[in-house]
Amino acid sequence: MSEAWDAEPGKQSSEEYTVVGVLNDGTELNQAVLDLKELGIGGEDLTVVLKRTDPDQPEPFPEGTRYIIVPDNARGLAIPIGFAAIFILSGLLFAFTTPSIGALLFVFFMALAAILVTGAFTPVGVDPILIEMEVPPEDSELWNEEFEKGKVLVFASTAERRFLRFMWQALRKQGADFYVVERRLEPQPVSGAVLHWAGEEASEEARVAADPQEAQS
Repeated sequence: MSEAWDAEPGKQSSEEYTVVGVLNDGTELNQAVLDLKELGIGGEDLTVVLKRTDPDQPEPFPEGTRYIIVPDNARGLAIPIGFAAIFILSGLLFAFTTPSIGALLFVFFMALAAILVTGAFTPVGVDPILIEMEVPPEDSELWNEEFEKGKVLVFASTAERRFLRFMWQALRKQGADFYVVERRLEPQPVSGAVLHWAGEEASEEARVAADPQEAQS
C-alpha cells in the first residue's frame, strides 16, 4: 500500500520528502533500518517510533539511530488511580457525615473518579506525535490504529527525489505498508514519549565503568 499527500495549502514547500513505513516489530524492523542506513539515510533523517513497557531499555539498532519510545498504558497509572480512590473515599465520607449535601457531593466525586480512571486506561498511542507533525486525520487514525496493534512507524526523509524509490523498496522488502509525504516529517517526543539515540546508552555505561567516582558525584 502506498499513498502520497502534499503539505497543507499555504505552507511553503521544503523540497523534502518523507517515506513513512508501517511494519512489524522485530527482525523486519531491524533489517529495514539497516537497509535505509546503507542508503545513507540516518541521523535526524531517520526516526523509528515504537512502544515498549520500559522506555529506558536500549534497542538493538545500529549506532546513531534516532528512535522514540512511547510508554505502554501501564506506565504512570498510579497517580490518576490514586486520585480516583481519594475522590471515591471523600464522596463516601460526605455521604455519611453530611447527608444534606452528601448525595450531591458523592455523585460529583464519583464523576471525577470515573473521568480519571477512563483517562488513565484510554490508549494514547502515537496520536500526540502525529498531531504535532500535523499529519492529516485520516492517515493519523490509520497509523495510530496499526501502532496500537503492535506495528512500528519508520520516518525516513530525503531532499533527493530520486532516492524515494530505493527507500520504499527497502521498506516494502520487509513487508511494510508505506506512504510518501511531500514534506519533511520529523517526529518529536511528546506526551511522555522518550527520545533515544542508539549507542548512547552503551557509551554512558562505558564512561561510568571507566570513572565510577564521576558517576557518584
